[in-house]
Order: sequence, then structure tokens, then C-alpha cells
Amino acid sequence: MAQGAGRDPEELFEELWRACAGPLVELPQTNERVFYFLQGHLEQLQEPTDPALLAEQIKMFQVPNKILCKVVNVELKAETETDEMYAQITLQPEPDQVDLPQLPEPPLQETSRPVVHSFCKILTPSDTSTHGGFSVLRRHANECLPALDMSMPTPTQELITKDLHGSEWRFKHIYRGQPRRHLLTTGWSTFVTSKKLIAGDAFVYLRSETGQQRVGVRRLVQKQSTMPASVISSQSMHLGVLASASHAIRTHSIFLVYYRPRLSQSQYIVRLNKYLESSKIGFDVGMRFKMSFEGDDVPIKKFSGTVVDKGDLSPQWQGSEWKTLKVKWDEATNLNGPERVSSWEIEPFDASAPAITMPVQPSMKNKRPRETAEGLDIHALEPAQEFWLSGRPEQHEKTSVSSSEPKHQVAWTSERAGYSAMSSSISQKLFQVTSNDARVPPWPGLSAYHADEPSSKIFQCRRRGKEGARHVPSVWRQFD
Repeated sequence: MAQGAGRDPEELFEELWRACAGPLVELPQTNERVFYFLQGHLEQLQEPTDPALLAEQIKMFQVPNKILCKVVNVELKAETETDEMYAQITLQPEPDQVDLPQLPEPPLQETSRPVVHSFCKILTPSDTSTHGGFSVLRRHANECLPALDMSMPTPTQELITKDLHGSEWRFKHIYRGQPRRHLLTTGWSTFVTSKKLIAGDAFVYLRSETGQQRVGVRRLVQKQSTMPASVISSQSMHLGVLASASHAIRTHSIFLVYYRPRLSQSQYIVRLNKYLESSKIGFDVGMRFKMSFEGDDVPIKKFSGTVVDKGDLSPQWQGSEWKTLKVKWDEATNLNGPERVSSWEIEPFDASAPAITMPVQPSMKNKRPRETAEGLDIHALEPAQEFWLSGRPEQHEKTSVSSSEPKHQVAWTSERAGYSAMSSSISQKLFQVTSNDARVPPWPGLSAYHADEPSSKIFQCRRRGKEGARHVPSVWRQFD
């Protein structure tokens, strides 16, 4: 991947470019096949002054919705005045634009990248003040900046860095204050003024294994009204983009695309394998999804939503797959996300298993005192004619338990045929017999079970007499 002319010839330039572009930016590799969505490219240009004329031009050139291309070259550049990163991507349309590939291709070998130590910090109003300095987080200073000599009364050092244009910037790094903190002081105000930094922009720093240092800026993602004059003229950009792609398809020649990642998160040059993977999923109305965004405290955050509609974004591009999904973001995310997205920008939402809410045990002082067996009228403690099983009330009639039945079991007979086996099995688990009058903990298995005092909603039985004799309950409590 080439750098711009006159730029830093080292691999460190590409690492700095990627860091300034953002964690969500994907660049195609040379010799890789991609889909070029011309509709998406036009969307990121200046708003047309005459939409009707643009519609006529689109109809006149008759370019397909997506163009299968081979990547010939990728050159990374940056605007001199604004430090805006952009990539000059050379594409060549494939001869066959009808029978498009349906199977993914073997991935290309990834090029080796140098090891760097880097951090990115969103600037605060204090950081952009010309009267102060830049506060470096302790973990960033310890992991990325050259080590200070802590034996000095006030540890200080000079950082000599370069930006994307090869310009040198010097900063005084000092460790001071109460409590002590890392600051960039001398040289920082000049950097802020020269780069026209504002709160919300980000400062990027990286250092290689050999000690070379680089700095850059990452602007807020915001749509601009025009493309820079050095890229394409604002008077003919729509016509130029359409004509360039149309001519390349007819003549099988190369053409240039200027991709600016900070202008929009939406990618209109999509890897073939990524496109095929999203097409295989087949997002439809009602499907849940999640989408990645840049975060402030973490590099990437994911937010969820629901597909609420599908359809063409523009009548001039019928059948296009560019932003065909209309979405609604979850209210809990509090995200001002796009109203429409493309299928390759999102991924299916994997719903986690529902959480199991266990009954809350009341405190000891709120427990009801346990009644003793002495003086207790057993016949007055008849059970209710209903108890809850899986949320459905069923009528039951209590029967006696013969000595031939299994010990420690209370049997119930249901009015419904075939229900007695189920109730017997459940009652064997629920109505336990204990020899020491200990309370049996509440069971979470019944979905309709809800009680303020779980420990009191149980049946307690005590073994009396010889083994095999009839079991008489000492305490009989009622299900609600």
C-alpha cells in the first residue's frame, strides 16, 4: 500500500493514517475484488443543485447499481490544510458484470505490520485551551510514551514527533502537580492552533519499537458540504464520477476513486467476501441487529435495533442494495443513529438467554414464627382446593396415603385423566418429609410461584411411630 508523494517513506505512515482514520475503517487490498456502489459515492458528495438534472445524468450513463472491480492500487494521502485523510483507490471493472460471483474467494495474505504503541484521546475544552496543556492519562503515558527519569525532582523530557506530512512537532512532557499527572506543555498550544483543533476532535500518538514518534488528529465525523478542491471540482463532481465509472466499464480501463473515511461511516467500496456474507444472512423486516460505532471511552461500541422496512432509497437506483434497510434503534441505546443502513454494515443480534429471577429471601426478623404441633388442629388446616402448576390453576382432591405407597410422599388425584402421574411426581419433589422439622427452602421451578415469604409457603411433615407407619403432618401451610 503506497503513501503519498513526499510523505514519510516508512511503514509508520500507514499506521498513523489508520489510527487517524478510525477503528472502523476498512481498506481493500491490492488485487482484491470489491463491489463499488456508485450511489453511495454520489451520496457523500455535495448535494446536487439540480436533482432533476442528476437523475437525467444517471439515466443517461446507465451504470449498474454495483460494479464488480479489481483493486489495482491503494494510495494513502492527507489534505495539507485540514489533515483530512483520504485514500486514492485505483479500480478496474471486471469484464463480466452480469454473472456475478456467488461463492467467497480465498482471502489474500495479510501484509506484515510494524509493532507500535499508540493511544487516542478525545480532546476536552481544557485540552484545546491555548493557556493550558494536554493531560495524558496515566496508563497511556506508562504504555506509550518514552519512560521518564523518575529520579529527577520534576521528571521532564522532550518529545520529537512528526505528523502525516512529515512536519516536526516538539512537546515538553512533564510529570508534576498534586496529585502528579502527565502533561504536554511547551509546544502543545502551537499544535492546537496550527491544526485548528476543537473539543471533540481526537489527538493520536504512536511510537515504534525503534523509538520513532508520530502524532496526528482525528476529526469528528461530520458531513461536509463539498469535497476538497485538491480532490475534485465541486462544479462537475457528480458528472465526473458518473462519466469516469461509465467509461471504465465500456473500455475495461482503470479509474480512480477518492475515498474519505471521516466523511461518513457508510462504506461504498465493499469487499466481495463481506458482501456475500451479508447477502447470505438476508436481513428482513422484524429482524434484530447490532451495528458498530466509534466510542469515546472505548474504540468501538455496538448498538442494537430492529429492521422496520425494506425498499429502494432512490427511484433513480431501483433494485440497488445501498441503504435499503430502514431501521429503528432501541430506545435504551439513546443513539442518534442513521435511519437507513446497508446489510453489510450490520450483523445479526444474538439474543441472550432470559435471566432467571430467583425469589428474594425475606430477612429473619420478618419471618413468621413456626407453629408447634402441640394444640394444633390438623383437620382445621385443610389445603386450598387450588394450587399453581406452571401458571395454571388445577382442581385437586386430597386422598389418604396408604402404607404401601412410597415413604415421604403425599399423593394427589386430579380430575383430569392422566394428570395423577404428573402431580405425584411433582408432589414428591415439593412436599418433603423431614425428621427434624427443618424448613425446606423454596423451589424456583414453578413459573407462577410468587411469594413475599417463600419459606412459609411449604408443607412440613414429621415422621411419627414406627417405620412404615402413616405420616401425619405436624404443620400444614397453604399455597397461595
